[in-house]
Amino acid sequence: MLQQAEEFERTGQNDLAQNILNVALQLLPEAESRIRSRLFIRRGAIAYRLKNTQGALEDFQNAIRLDPELAKEFSGDFSKYYDERCRKATSE
Repeated sequence: MLQQAEEFERTGQNDLAQNILNVALQLLPEAESRIRSRLFIRRGAIAYRLKNTQGALEDFQNAIRLDPELAKEFSGDFSKYYDERCRKATSE
């Protein structure tokens, strides 16, 4: 499901990607914390791009809570999308 969501993301179909991640998080057992953390990171990145900063923050916090080792990856994703957004805003 993660690969399918990533493909939708690559093609700009963020709503579909987000829906797939929502379903994956509902179906995946709580014990799969590392995978769930990655799903939250992806969903948070999409939420951020869709200007849902509160949703993005909640997803990133959930990711870190589930797998503190992924905090570095989280900050990389957040920085990446923040930088993209800033570059886009200054070029317009």
